[in-house]
Amino acid sequence: MRKTSGSAALQRGGVWRLALALVCACALVSGAAWAQEISSALKPAPRDNEGWMKRHESMNARVAQGNVDLLMIGDSITHGWEGGGKAVWDRYYADRNAVNLGIGGDRTQHVLWRLENGNIEGISPKLAVLMIGTNNHKDNTVTEIADGVAAIVQKLRTDLPETKVLLLGIFPREETPGQWREKLNEVNGIISQLEALPMVDYLDIGDWFLEPDGTLPKAIMPDALHPNEKGYEIWANAMEPKVAEMMGEISPDNPPTGFVSLFNGQNLHGWKGLVENPEKRAEMSPEALKDAQAAADQLMREHWQVKDGVLVFDGHGSHLCTIRDYRDFDLLVDWKIEAEGDSGIYLRGSPQVQIWDPAKWPEGSGGLYNNKQNVSKPLVCADNPIGEWNQFRIRMIGEKVWVYLNDQLVVDEVTLENYWNREQPIYDYGQLELQSHGSTLWFKNVYVQEIPPGEGWQPLFNGEDLTGWEQVGGDKLGWGAEDGVLYTTGVEGAGWLSTAQQYGDFALELEFRVPPGGNSGVFIRAPREGNPAFEGSEVQVLDDYADQYAELKPWQFCGSVYATVAPAKRVTLPAEHWQKMRIRAEGNHVQVWLNCVPIIDADLSEHLDKAKDHPGLKRQEGYIGFQNHGSRLDYRNIRIREL
Repeated sequence: MRKTSGSAALQRGGVWRLALALVCACALVSGAAWAQEISSALKPAPRDNEGWMKRHESMNARVAQGNVDLLMIGDSITHGWEGGGKAVWDRYYADRNAVNLGIGGDRTQHVLWRLENGNIEGISPKLAVLMIGTNNHKDNTVTEIADGVAAIVQKLRTDLPETKVLLLGIFPREETPGQWREKLNEVNGIISQLEALPMVDYLDIGDWFLEPDGTLPKAIMPDALHPNEKGYEIWANAMEPKVAEMMGEISPDNPPTGFVSLFNGQNLHGWKGLVENPEKRAEMSPEALKDAQAAADQLMREHWQVKDGVLVFDGHGSHLCTIRDYRDFDLLVDWKIEAEGDSGIYLRGSPQVQIWDPAKWPEGSGGLYNNKQNVSKPLVCADNPIGEWNQFRIRMIGEKVWVYLNDQLVVDEVTLENYWNREQPIYDYGQLELQSHGSTLWFKNVYVQEIPPGEGWQPLFNGEDLTGWEQVGGDKLGWGAEDGVLYTTGVEGAGWLSTAQQYGDFALELEFRVPPGGNSGVFIRAPREGNPAFEGSEVQVLDDYADQYAELKPWQFCGSVYATVAPAKRVTLPAEHWQKMRIRAEGNHVQVWLNCVPIIDADLSEHLDKAKDHPGLKRQEGYIGFQNHGSRLDYRNIRIREL
């Protein structure tokens, strides 16, 4: 959602130049002597095409029916909402009285003609979204294309005075950066200045479609111009918060499509006080953590209040934290500070996206302040004046963070470092925190959208029943599912639980919870004959703090490849805590992470001296399973990606 930065004077000058061009254009259109000097981008013109005219007339017929709240205006890229983007359109816009005014092949001049000939007659939508100009790229100059876009904006503002306009930057084209993409970027730099006009906002979401090296992936735009369904999903998601805002829809009870409210505007439901940091919390017993959380919650209630639908912090006490942990997410939050104010947003429990007074810290807000090895400062200062509301959009995927402040990109795919343990990457999961830093703070419109796993990940457990799983051995049923948890009762004679499918190279992620003294394991590449721990391999799941396991061998601790490879360090949490495990098996290479910490990085071919008793070390394929070892064991959030 990039905006072109520049001084207010430059913006005013640019808008004045464009407005002057419009005035001249109007005069030229009316005088035959001047007509030949008008650029084609500014001359309203129909296309000599029967199909085009039929579509134009069908759009007029739809508009004549009334009940239009949202317009999408453009060319084939907009037209495509009725093709590859239809499913996305139905999800985002079907209930918004939206009308598609896109026609394939259109240029600015064709849109101008359509707007003058019925496309917007007799309606007063809440919002018009405009994206046009890519088809002018060969026949018109940068300034001519920009003037054509400006003329359309002016037409909308004149004929639809109650309608807001969301002007989108022209999407990138060409698989790799080239002359046409660069030309259209220059156009975007000019038309971005049109947001200085009343009721006009500019939004450039082009970067959302691109790889870090500027490549336009075929998986998003197969022909390097038109989005497929995935591309339309990116488009809709990228502009949804702005669309919802400009249409006046946003409230705690009605978040932007795809988002959920973290703050209900009434009370502190869904929030908790801060207990220490992730490292120290992991070391606490369940009883100690429970007591500390109760004290933190009391402190929270003393200093965080809800006033007129706004979260208000009085400058004392500590952070406000989400009860839930989040992995990859898209976060929206409006915030306001006082003079010399200081705050921030902690991501997965680690600092932080910075908030502070730009009069004292001129680089402005939004940077990843605590980074040491990676970029810590924002790209530009995009803060609104003190006392005015600001809006963050923060996206976090893996270790990477993007931050938009007031629609300007200020952090572009930067790794967030682990402040609490700089030897390790940022945690896979964690709570979101509104930081206290000794000054009065205000927050509102807090929404989050969880970003699903990347391509190739598949759930292994549906959260409801044992579909996709089969008990192997045993004469008693000891496995079940309820409330999103897959469990074993631990009853003797229940056998082990196996996937229905075999896997070779894969990445596996799951969460487990052991009771005091609990014992289980994750079988990998196991056959269904013999002992799966040795005919395949087992990654140990164990309460290794229990008294009965005081004499464990190194290769028996939780996270070990049982009887083969010991974990590099002990990072097990106490019993009754949910713990996270990731296993990656590729050829002979096996890696294990426990609670986001890498503990196994082994080549099993180096352990073939054990193969006589452990033939599974040679296996390259088999079933994944869970061990029943006489105690209750819970598993959840189980997913796999074949490599």
